[in-house]
Amino acid sequence: MKALRDVFTWTTAFLPLVIMALPALAEKNTPATDMNSAVPAVPRAIPDLIPYHKFDPPKSNLFDINKLTISGDLRVRPEFRTNWKFGKPYYLDGQQVNEKSNTFFVQQWVRLGFNYAVSPDVTFFFQPQYSKNWGVNTVGTDANGTGGTLFARQAFMLVRNFMVPNLTVKAGRQLVVWGNHRMFGHFDWNNVGWSHDGLTANYTLGKTASLEVGWVRTAESNCGAATSGGCSGGDNKATSDAEVIYVRAPMNVMGLTLEPTYIWHSGGTGEGKRIEDPRPANQSRHTVGGRAVKKVGIGNARLDATLEGYYQFGKIGAHNDPRGRHLDIRAYALHFDAGVTLPVPMQPRLGGEFNVASGQKNSNQCRVGGDAAQCGGEWRGFDQLYPTNHIHFGYMDLMSWKNMKHFSFSLQLRPTKASHVEVTGHKFYLNEKTDHWYFANQGYAAFQDTLHGNETDDLGSEIDVVYTHFFTPGNHVAWQIGGGAFFPGEFVDKHAVVSGDAVTQTWGYTQLWINF
Repeated sequence: MKALRDVFTWTTAFLPLVIMALPALAEKNTPATDMNSAVPAVPRAIPDLIPYHKFDPPKSNLFDINKLTISGDLRVRPEFRTNWKFGKPYYLDGQQVNEKSNTFFVQQWVRLGFNYAVSPDVTFFFQPQYSKNWGVNTVGTDANGTGGTLFARQAFMLVRNFMVPNLTVKAGRQLVVWGNHRMFGHFDWNNVGWSHDGLTANYTLGKTASLEVGWVRTAESNCGAATSGGCSGGDNKATSDAEVIYVRAPMNVMGLTLEPTYIWHSGGTGEGKRIEDPRPANQSRHTVGGRAVKKVGIGNARLDATLEGYYQFGKIGAHNDPRGRHLDIRAYALHFDAGVTLPVPMQPRLGGEFNVASGQKNSNQCRVGGDAAQCGGEWRGFDQLYPTNHIHFGYMDLMSWKNMKHFSFSLQLRPTKASHVEVTGHKFYLNEKTDHWYFANQGYAAFQDTLHGNETDDLGSEIDVVYTHFFTPGNHVAWQIGGGAFFPGEFVDKHAVVSGDAVTQTWGYTQLWINF
């Protein structure tokens, strides 16, 4: 697999560059200059078909203000949470911590998008983002390691009809969003969100199908920092890079939307360090599966149903484990939901769903120095990659698609054309009792200590209520208020340092959002 991975990676990286360089190598006249293309090299390392500017910023006759589009988003959100640890002491790194963890904070981000159409087929896009917690004056950690308050959320070039009709190529920092965000999403609930550096392509096959391929690098071990003429600070081990390669083929077949998918993920050394972490290091993981959606009308009512599932296989080991990738990956996840929208005032939609994902037996024994026999030679922890989990398993963000069973029921209403109300109820269980409870960020709950054993799978129940109101035509200004309560189950009572019933955790927020 390593040899195949290397061939695919280098081919994906260099083939577009070679193709674009062919016109400069051919002995023929070029459209840019109407002269022979055998031109001498220039300091910027590209044939000087169009004269380069001596000073920056350049002034170009190619610029046309009518080709520039500017977009923007601004959001401010106060948020609170009480009894983050259910009002009980808990274990953290083997130490007892006595803390209720009541919190209140205000988050804000603002984005500006600069889209310039160089030609009908070539687009330049740059989107800086300012992300801040009110009152915080230091640089912290964000969703995908940008490590700053002001940074590039997106920065890419997009070329349509690249070499052949209907092939679109996008290169640079970009969003990767699929279906309902279960494996790849923008994660906009977070104050930073997900972005990916890489090369993606979409080939349209008629009106009902397309083929999508992508290579995104999530951690670079060779270049700790860019310097003049190369890199610095890396370990110079190309095999340690963390990256994702995928192939996806969305299509519509007789009104049924199908999205078959293949994903390969190499953890390298820059992803999660523990084997239980999201996107763990020291692995080669293959994911196959997809999503199917069907919507039908029965009279004036509308029915909808979605089935999505994945199976994962490959090799994995704990980070810096001398045993190497000694475990076989055998993991799965399955989702099903269905709903009906009734033809009555306020257009109520009644829905229900079920989710399940595999977990690892005796997960703590699979760490470095643990008893490999206790792992059974397999690692069954599902890796959800880069989801927007906030919209799936309860708005309080206490569950991910990992070692879980989840039942949910929902009611959605449209009291007016400018408003929306949603009420949801959730019930959560562990799938494997000797694995962890994983929150929405796929990190495990700090108060759990599976080394002390576990005899229950009941995590608890959650109720959420959210109201949204839009103020302008086109929904460019919106206000939202929401809240939830999580009622802990038997698992929380038994996995705390002291005995006694845990207390209800509550959460709420309001946010004002504007976009143009």
